[in-house]
Amino acid sequence: MEYLNKTGALVAGALLASVAAAPLVAQDGEARTYIYASQLQGHPYLLDSLLGMSYAEDKFGVTVEPIGPQGWDPVAGAEAVEQAIAREPDGIITTLWEPGAVPGIKRAMEQGIPVIVIEAATADNGALTFIGLDNYEAGVDTAKELIERGGNSGSFVASGNWGASNTDAKFQGLVDYLDANSDWELAGRIDDKATTSTAIDAAKTMFNTYPDITAVVGLDSSSGTGICLAAEELDIDIEPLTVIVHDREDPVLECIEYGAIDATIVNKTALQAYMAVQMLEAYNDTSMGLANVPISANNAEAGVTPFPSVMYMGTEVIDGDNIEHFMRGNLPELD
Repeated sequence: MEYLNKTGALVAGALLASVAAAPLVAQDGEARTYIYASQLQGHPYLLDSLLGMSYAEDKFGVTVEPIGPQGWDPVAGAEAVEQAIAREPDGIITTLWEPGAVPGIKRAMEQGIPVIVIEAATADNGALTFIGLDNYEAGVDTAKELIERGGNSGSFVASGNWGASNTDAKFQGLVDYLDANSDWELAGRIDDKATTSTAIDAAKTMFNTYPDITAVVGLDSSSGTGICLAAEELDIDIEPLTVIVHDREDPVLECIEYGAIDATIVNKTALQAYMAVQMLEAYNDTSMGLANVPISANNAEAGVTPFPSVMYMGTEVIDGDNIEHFMRGNLPELD
């Protein structure tokens, strides 16, 4: 089967274009404009975040404009937040796989522009709240899935984008739970850098270096794609292995469909994006009153943030039993 032409890149580009093309609405109190400033804007993983934001645009009558580099570029990602601040939007949504944008987030908040972080966060980032996974617990969920499907012992390799805050937290939850509750042994780690081509090369090295493993765990959105496509290119049958990965790139779903990947652990990505817009609306709309919930006499003057510090999504499992509900062609199309 051919999977390399189905990574979702073309769909991602089309959806990005449709969202970016939405005209900015004058900030006159009737319709607000929010900016999604982040790196990796062209990565297929973000398809579902963009879908959630498009859904929010429709429901709330707002505009959400994505800006930032298409690939992994922490410097340009931080610059995107600065560019967003200069636009003086009604709010900013961003991601923190690493802390480069933290100074910009704090500056935006000081200037009265509310900021919400989704997907991944670093400590003391200054935003109103974080909406996304408890990534450590997502690692625990991954360990439980590995034990359920692969038994209580074996040898595995972990693939991930090491150094990214969410990947590192997932890995720690995974190994902590396995060490405490099973006899699984970590044979090694490979760095796939959350990029399809690198993930394929890293997985090829893994299959050649660790021929006796009984399982593979992939902790970022390109891990599963790399594992499955590398096996295909090397003509290796990985169905006897227990393969548990993360996220829902199109090749991952296709590999689940034909049985090469057992399951993938996913965030409710569209929901976190939708909720980020929803919470910004609740903060900005005086009729909703979130900014002025009487925690103090005056929350702004008292330095009180009228938001929970974190809002965790929880994970879902996609496997052969429910795969059809998650295939890209079965999801709604939104402008």
